[in-house]
Amino acid sequence: MLNDSPAISYPTLKLIIVVLIALNAVIYAIVDTLTSAADALVWLVLLVLYELEANGIALTTKNKLQGIRNFLIAVIAIVFASYVFDHEWLDVVNSVLWFALIALLELEVRWPNIVFRYRQSYWLATLTVFAGLIAMVIAWFWQSAWLDVYDATLWIVAFAAIEVDIFQLLQRKQA
Repeated sequence: MLNDSPAISYPTLKLIIVVLIALNAVIYAIVDTLTSAADALVWLVLLVLYELEANGIALTTKNKLQGIRNFLIAVIAIVFASYVFDHEWLDVVNSVLWFALIALLELEVRWPNIVFRYRQSYWLATLTVFAGLIAMVIAWFWQSAWLDVYDATLWIVAFAAIEVDIFQLLQRKQA
């Protein structure tokens, strides 16, 4: 046997990813701009909120939770505006792709019947956004922007594994 060690459980994988993303936010706070650090932190909080909501863990009322998500999305929009203002075009494109992913998640949370009715289109849109995000990793790799490569890769893994649960999505598609 090549692998005698037990596989990492799915909840443990989620926890490891969240810890790595938190560490990522700290790294941005230390070595990059305040804008990048705020961006990383807000996305982390948004990810955790989606995960809690997806698992039926209610920290507050649904209306307050939606208000918190709306505030976080507003902060992300302000960060986006700063990227546009500073002519950071790779960050602009990356942000647009993440906005598309958030729109897909919001659609799934708010109008699951629409997602179910158009599940093939929803699945295709999700894969298209992930392909764009992977292209961003390649672009940053090409520019030797290693922190951005690490950050983008980590977030793709996080959203694929935690929010979209790409493993379950691919199993459903094959079935």
